[in-house]
Amino acid sequence: MVDQLIFFEMTTKQENKGKIKNTEIELYVINKVKEYRIAAKMSQRKLCMELRLSPTYVFYAESPKYTAKYNLNQLNELAKIFKCSIADFMPSPYVKADTIEEYMDLHPKVRIRNEKMIKDAEEKGRKKREEKEKKGKAGRKK
Repeated sequence: MVDQLIFFEMTTKQENKGKIKNTEIELYVINKVKEYRIAAKMSQRKLCMELRLSPTYVFYAESPKYTAKYNLNQLNELAKIFKCSIADFMPSPYVKADTIEEYMDLHPKVRIRNEKMIKDAEEKGRKKREEKEKKGKAGRKK
């Protein structure tokens, strides 16, 4: 099992090398921020300084080859910088793609962890039901 997991992780890394590493909604937000940055004639480095980030963070966020993305705190500050609403960075009304499934495809370790968590929860629930049934049968025999 461990050998299979290591092989899966290695092939996934090789397959994803150079591919887009963000979901559709993450790309939408990143591209919206880029659009506002360019409209404001602001360099990537200047925006990094405004957000108190490393000098290359915006470059990494805007490049689809990297996983860097903006968090809600940064989007709040971006809204202040560009004098707009946080909602202006979001798609309206939503992205049609299943972005959770997309995220899981991009992050196989998260998928494996999630599937294990679900399996463990189902097993725990099954055991509880079996214990209840045993107690119920034992109580009826008395």
